[in-house]
Amino acid sequence: MLELDKECPICLENVHYSFNIKNILSEVSVKIEAEGITGIVGPSGSGKTTLLKLINRLISPTIGRILFNGEDITTIPVKELRKNIGLVQQRPFLFPGTVKDNLLYGPNIWRINFSLEELYSILSRVALSPDFLDLNVENLSGGEQQRVSFGRTLANNPKILLLDEPTSSLDIISEEIFETTLRELAREQIKIIVVTHSLEQTKRLTDQLLFLKDGRLIEKTDSKTFFETYDENKIRKFFKPTSNGGEN
Repeated sequence: MLELDKECPICLENVHYSFNIKNILSEVSVKIEAEGITGIVGPSGSGKTTLLKLINRLISPTIGRILFNGEDITTIPVKELRKNIGLVQQRPFLFPGTVKDNLLYGPNIWRINFSLEELYSILSRVALSPDFLDLNVENLSGGEQQRVSFGRTLANNPKILLLDEPTSSLDIISEEIFETTLRELAREQIKIIVVTHSLEQTKRLTDQLLFLKDGRLIEKTDSKTFFETYDENKIRKFFKPTSNGGEN
């Protein structure tokens, strides 16, 4: 068993997850460092998205447990857990109404007042102008909805931020702003865990890497060591899609 470690933001202990008799994740045990941006990489179908959903308690392990700052996440009320561990999914789900309604969803639950300037600051961090605040989310593009989803998560002031392919629907300029924001958040001691298929983004953004293949954790390393150790052909194999389908 992993030792209880309050300095470790997320620890997984012998985590298995099965769905319809199929093993999605098997025997995943890992301590995720408190510092920097951690990337989760691997072929399609290796269980990356499933891992994020488990940490956020959208689903529960078939076997094993997950610790948040040394505490089993099943002992934490779900609303409190998701305030502290925010998840931005690849396909954004927004509530009906305006961008402002979505940004204030979490703060209203926790009775936290946001000034107009603070809302504008959140929009700026997700590469949206103040004009977006009163727009209906139904009229936004996919990329704009993705950014509003990110902003809504930031409004909760999470301690950990989980991101699933966060820039997949963004243009190059928005992607650059997005990555700058993530680096700023990491410097502010928000732990960031990001799933990405992009080799170049992984190089630019991450400090540590977890490699999944066929639902198993096959390697954990710091990014610099990985890119200095392996040749490009082997590196690209980690990012090559597989034909077995399944969850990301």
